[in-house]
Amino acid sequence: MGTVSPARAATPVPVHEPQVEVHQLANGLRLVVSPEPSSPVVAVGVFYRVGFRLEPQGQTGFAHLFEHLMFQGSAHAAKMVHWDLVQNAGGVLNGFTRHDYTAYFEVVPSSALETMCYLEADRMAALDITEETLQNQREVVKEEVRVNVLNQPYGGFSWLELPQHAFSRYPNAHNFYGEFSDLERATVADARRFYDAHYAPGNATMVLTGGIDPDAALAVVERHFGGIPARPVPPEPDLSEPLPTARRRVLHRDPQAPVPRIAVGYRMAPFGDRAHLPLTLAADILTDGRASRLHRRMVRGDQVLLDVAAGPNFPIGDALDFRGPALWTLEATRRPEASAERVLQILDAEMDRLGADGPTAEELVRAQRRWLSAHYAWIDSLRGRMTVLGTLDAVHRDPRQLNRLPAAVAAVTPEDVAQAAREWLRPERSTVLDWVPGTR
Repeated sequence: MGTVSPARAATPVPVHEPQVEVHQLANGLRLVVSPEPSSPVVAVGVFYRVGFRLEPQGQTGFAHLFEHLMFQGSAHAAKMVHWDLVQNAGGVLNGFTRHDYTAYFEVVPSSALETMCYLEADRMAALDITEETLQNQREVVKEEVRVNVLNQPYGGFSWLELPQHAFSRYPNAHNFYGEFSDLERATVADARRFYDAHYAPGNATMVLTGGIDPDAALAVVERHFGGIPARPVPPEPDLSEPLPTARRRVLHRDPQAPVPRIAVGYRMAPFGDRAHLPLTLAADILTDGRASRLHRRMVRGDQVLLDVAAGPNFPIGDALDFRGPALWTLEATRRPEASAERVLQILDAEMDRLGADGPTAEELVRAQRRWLSAHYAWIDSLRGRMTVLGTLDAVHRDPRQLNRLPAAVAAVTPEDVAQAAREWLRPERSTVLDWVPGTR
């Protein structure tokens, strides 16, 4: 049997590239349409450019709070009407909050597109915010924090706790779930001001994927969203951060944790930087699967860890989810008998080795194949394609990168990965969170 050269093995085979159309309404709403004529369903997503780190100071937790409030009814669709119409059509719906946006979506039969546009436009134009709904959802969010963070072993671990030590400016370093004092102090007037500022059409991207005709879809969107008045969009906060020059160590004691865990957050190259995609692949090379370097060395070899995983924006996002400063985060459960110092000593040696020698051709091809496989599998689903297009437009204003990214990933070389590791995966660029059992 013949062999396949590593370079050939990493090259994407010819694939059907999804069609991507971009429009902008007069009120500023951006529309991204990607038809899939063979599909009988449509995915509808609305991405608002307000996420964890874009919420104003004194309003921590508002981005996530509004993810709940947006399902509490609007001027012409009372509470639960939205849910009932989607579920009665056989569809699904939900919302999620990330660092730079909050998204809402429905996946329904194509015949329900008009209804979905009506519902989404109604809550963009006239969300019903009352004292009752604010108080109710404030308590829901607080209970979510108690369940997921305060009363949970490792609650908030790296995604919530680590950025507060790794960064210095408020947008990047505050409590993304929200301080209870800020949530309790919030008034209906505060909520309405937040809504008016951040839920304006000019601060949103709508994405339609699936069994739709692009021209007909544009007409439906114009019919329902075109009459929403434009509103001023708030300026983006300054997200810039100085690069760290020395490793920072933080010890956190958790009375509910049965064994110690460790997180190392390295400052990540920004999206579009020459090191961005190589660092994305480096995460797979180092931690993805039993053949990865850190599994072989630290889990199976020296046996200082029980598990290990890493990635850009990990574990609450991916390489596409951020524009400005972010973390390339490694998470691991360390064996109690292995000290944090020993773990870091081995980790630093492995990062140095990657920077000095780079990955082997086989390691890089495996990482590229896994990225490409995951990418095509995700965008082959309508919800996945809607999510990627919405992220690329809401965060980067360029949804057509959907079709350019595979070639860019396949073009990464071993030296690209080595150079990125030398520049970014260094001790002085990192913050270490040592999470141990014990009383605070």
